Amino acid sequence: MTLGSLWRLFARETKRWMVGGTVSVLVGVAVGLPAVTGFPANGESELALLLLSLACSLGGGYAVLFPGIRVSGGDLLIYRDWKHHPLSGKVLWILSHAVAVAGLVACIRAGGGNPSLPGLLVWLFMGPYLALTGWATAVLGTAANLRLADGEHGRNGDAGQPADTKAPGQ
Repeated sequence: MTLGSLWRLFARETKRWMVGGTVSVLVGVAVGLPAVTGFPANGESELALLLLSLACSLGGGYAVLFPGIRVSGGDLLIYRDWKHHPLSGKVLWILSHAVAVAGLVACIRAGGGNPSLPGLLVWLFMGPYLALTGWATAVLGTAANLRLADGEHGRNGDAGQPADTKAPGQ
């Protein structure tokens, strides 16, 4: 199961939201980076650029995350079914967490030099984290739903067990 084959399963409106949100996150980061890099030099940044960056980065991240969650459905078990997920979804999921950890480290390190800087940095990492998590959730969830529809795994993750039944004692 490839990313392209899963992409074709998304509704047109979902594709628009996810692509538009991704573009918005990229614009937000591109606008915000110069504002943040100039901040330590003079202690101030252009407020209009920061607000535009905030709106684009976080708004775009949520514009990807919410459709990604909606597409994934309710039976997504990320860690339990890890070996069954497609590689593209795994990579996106790991990358989203790497961005979150890198953002946390960057904010902690920046706070040592200037206590105001982590507040400026947070959405530069948060927008990409939300977008990557949305894409990962959409890919992993769609693949899981396809596996359920094909009867590969039941709701409990057991091959061959019907999805609407539970094992004894559950």
